[in-house]
Amino acid sequence: MPVIEIVKKVKQIHPNKVILVKIGEFYHVYSKDAYVISYLMGYKLRYIENEKIYNCGFPEKSLKKIEATLENKKISYIILDRRNN
Repeated sequence: MPVIEIVKKVKQIHPNKVILVKIGEFYHVYSKDAYVISYLMGYKLRYIENEKIYNCGFPEKSLKKIEATLENKKISYIILDRRNN
């Protein structure tokens, strides 16, 4: 199942949580969640043409900083690992 489909299914269950997806050595965030991470961290948004949604990504080493920022802002999040789904 494609990553974006997994994110959509998880979003149906947890609509108010930011979904971070680990793929290899990077984390990816999609759709509205990408806007949140981009705004908070200053990361670039990338448009995925064939899916018609935005994406934002960051390296694995930045995860602690992202988690701390989300927790300080009282934003709930879920981390998914592509290998386990």
